[in-house]
Amino acid sequence: MNKMIKVIAAIMSLSMFTVPAFAGQAEIDWVEPDKFTDIRPGNESRSNMQKRVFKELEQHFSELAEKLPAEQTLKISVTNLDLAGDIRYMVGPNNSTIRVVEDLYFPKMKFDYQLVSSDKSIISTAKADIKDMSFNTGVRRSMSSEAFYYEKNMIDDWFYKTFPETKEK
Repeated sequence: MNKMIKVIAAIMSLSMFTVPAFAGQAEIDWVEPDKFTDIRPGNESRSNMQKRVFKELEQHFSELAEKLPAEQTLKISVTNLDLAGDIRYMVGPNNSTIRVVEDLYFPKMKFDYQLVSSDKSIISTAKADIKDMSFNTGVRRSMSSEAFYYEKNMIDDWFYKTFPETKEK
């Protein structure tokens, strides 16, 4: 019994020092965001909305990039973004604005990307013009309260299509 406990302890201590084979990173650059098609706010300031969008999508790209091989960097230069939904102005005592999500207003994003190795050589580079016209139907429809759920799904589709070897991770 003592021998078995020692073996289990040894295995557990070794597993603590195991380094994952995947740990890429992402760098995101938002190119002239004031010219983007739609990152307009509902009921918050434009600058707060922009900060929130950038933070959420940068974090999402970073989580995906972690699935790339170690020491690779995914460099993204976003040139346009059109969030799912559209802003509607409500006339009334509060004169508020809301984002209405309907099939007609699907998410779209344009960006240039490079996958760069640890020695700074470019592994791949291309332009991406992604959209998800079926974001609000079938399996994709969500009751998720996650911020920018539709945009993140669209980015996931692009990422796994572009880097199919990462699907396992």
